[in-house]
Amino acid sequence: MNYRATNIFAQKAYAADFTELIDINLADPVSELRLNYQGLNASGGAGSTAHWAKAVTKVELVDGSDVLFSLSGMELYALGWLHYKKAPAQWLHYLTSNYFVITLRIPFGRFLWDPMLALTPRAFKNLQLRIQSTMAAGGVAPTASKLDVWALCFDEKTPSPIGLLTAREIKQYTMGDASHEYTDLPMDQKIRKLMVKALVAGTEANQVLAHLKLSEDNDRHIIVDADSDVIGWMFDDENIQIQEGFIFVNTGSKTAYHCTPTSKCVLNANEWAAAASAYFAVYDGDGGRTYIDGSGAVNGICQVQGFYPNGVFSVPMGDQNDPEDWFDPAGLKNLQLDLKSASSMTNTCEIILQQLRQY
Repeated sequence: MNYRATNIFAQKAYAADFTELIDINLADPVSELRLNYQGLNASGGAGSTAHWAKAVTKVELVDGSDVLFSLSGMELYALGWLHYKKAPAQWLHYLTSNYFVITLRIPFGRFLWDPMLALTPRAFKNLQLRIQSTMAAGGVAPTASKLDVWALCFDEKTPSPIGLLTAREIKQYTMGDASHEYTDLPMDQKIRKLMVKALVAGTEANQVLAHLKLSEDNDRHIIVDADSDVIGWMFDDENIQIQEGFIFVNTGSKTAYHCTPTSKCVLNANEWAAAASAYFAVYDGDGGRTYIDGSGAVNGICQVQGFYPNGVFSVPMGDQNDPEDWFDPAGLKNLQLDLKSASSMTNTCEIILQQLRQY
């Protein structure tokens, strides 16, 4: 058999917030790390606290002091959609006193079982996975959680990867009122994706981030210069439409629930029951928050589709399947990102890079 799934952290239950440090003691190349996180929604809750992935504060892969991978749960969940272009394994709901399930995927290759790009643990000295959780932050104020971690490894097939994909949040800042934020991007590695997270509940992501400009050597060469929504349709193979469904507990009155799409959301809701007894009205979805109103206190199911998972825009830097074509900043003196916020913004904005780290 060419591949195998190896459990590197057996399922563990928690009654409080936690930080886990997991040693990666594998010999074979790893195509992906997969985190299975479950949160126990509080009893008697109404609506949602936040998106389920917000319960995961940070996921980092480190080699001593060298940080290879570092994203929040919200960023990692969005990366999974933008990287694999499909929904992860999940059980999304806001049912009280029940566990929701999300899968967070850390990709090291262009696709699962990529023979060219993979994590080679032997290339590092002290490889560790660090996972932090603030469990009450996502879902319905969870009171308990569970975690298990798997490595999808090469087995009888023995590739010789030239490197691996890393992803890191390189900057977080507070947006202003129609203001510009200038950031000098790192130039030590090839860049595969440039991502910007602009999330405000109740506001479409394209109305939070107004404009993006990326230029070399003080505008000697402008790589991209466009409004955020233009980026979305110009790179529509990258910024795919997100479709998901979740189950909710209707309270009989207007209640807020969170979802992954954040712009141009289209939703519908129905009763989740064996026989019809209630009806629902559903609207909004902007910024990953929708409102549902119903005629009775029954469970329902909502289907939602839209764009920009958790408010993340993605700019592909070259042919995503060809590492030779990815943006190589070597030889440049300056690589500057200019982000312009929309009016009256006070939220945080995160800049994320997916890069090629060669062995």
